Amino acid sequence: MRRDQRVRLVVAAGSASQGGAARVVWELATRLPATRYDVRVWLSRASDADDLAASLARGGIAVDRVRDVSSRWDWGGMLATWSRLRRAGPSLLHVHHAGPPADRLLPGLARAAGVPFVVVTEHAFAWANTARDRLRHNLQRADAVTAVCGAVADGLVRDHGIERARVRVVPNGADLPDLDQEWPAARRLRDELGVTQFRPLWVCAARLEEEKGQAVLLDALAQVKEQGNDFVAALAGEGSLRSAFQRRAAAHALGPSVRFLGRVDPLGPLLLAADACVTPSLTDGLPLSLLDSLARGRPMVASRVGGIPDVIEDGVSGRLVPAGDSVALANVLGDFHRRPDAARRLGLTGAERVHAHHTWERVVEAFEAVYDEVLGLASFAPAEAEAIPPSARARPAGR
Repeated sequence: MRRDQRVRLVVAAGSASQGGAARVVWELATRLPATRYDVRVWLSRASDADDLAASLARGGIAVDRVRDVSSRWDWGGMLATWSRLRRAGPSLLHVHHAGPPADRLLPGLARAAGVPFVVVTEHAFAWANTARDRLRHNLQRADAVTAVCGAVADGLVRDHGIERARVRVVPNGADLPDLDQEWPAARRLRDELGVTQFRPLWVCAARLEEEKGQAVLLDALAQVKEQGNDFVAALAGEGSLRSAFQRRAAAHALGPSVRFLGRVDPLGPLLLAADACVTPSLTDGLPLSLLDSLARGRPMVASRVGGIPDVIEDGVSGRLVPAGDSVALANVLGDFHRRPDAARRLGLTGAERVHAHHTWERVVEAFEAVYDEVLGLASFAPAEAEAIPPSARARPAGR
């Protein structure tokens, strides 16, 4: 294929229509240069893909809602998908996986339909020991496999026998915020939540589900409160365990110290309002909220899981604690409370790292390099990171 030829690209999310996978799909579809790529996005017909489909359509991106094929015994679904691939005739199919399989059969169906090149991206690895042989067989059909972090890449090698040389790590990214624009809303949030110099705001932004670790956070907050520290902890997000977490907070007598805010949109001002942010995940890939918090210079304490240690160096650009260890988490939050200036320095270093290495521009460049490699085109070196612009430099939350 020649570089001056336009690539017919289908980006297929299937069941991966939420969270980080959805954001990567959106960024690729809206940022890839139209002079090089004719992009279509395939999404599941399930209702959880509706928001992403609407957002892409508003951006002028062609979207097809396709039937999930979750079983090799679904002959009608496989035939329909094969026929759709034959009609679409893409030069390249990029499949995104983020959990148990509604779209694991796509690489094989693409080969049968004559699609010349296939790339598969793995966003998570909670399903490591399920459908081992089938997953390996379908990943072997891809021309390239990318993983959101080194831990996911290592899992593909360890649990599914994929050759490490075939796996590239392409992490998630963050938008560089306009802090001057976000600050008025952030200041209002601090006032509404009753934040003061001696009553800091700690924010946890994640789905209210077991794997995100809010139960561990609530246990840690109870310990911090028992030590005589005052604070406001804001939990942003919805999920099936909201009621259970609210009962846990009540059992710990946390009262108004913990606020369940539900879904917050936009999230940026709340992250900027925080004196520190917390990611207490029990298992994770590379959470977008963590990168967005660091991009705003917020001091971060997070579990040592998944791709988080790829971004945070403990004691340098944030703090890391063992997953599920409420005592260790309470100790770090207590230290942030006692030494806010030291915490802010961690946040500033974290912001420098994200601005240099984890922007969406760099993510899209990395995927373009993978595309060029499988298409047989000359790769190119990403441009050096630019200095952090003044408008993007972190400011102390209490300003």
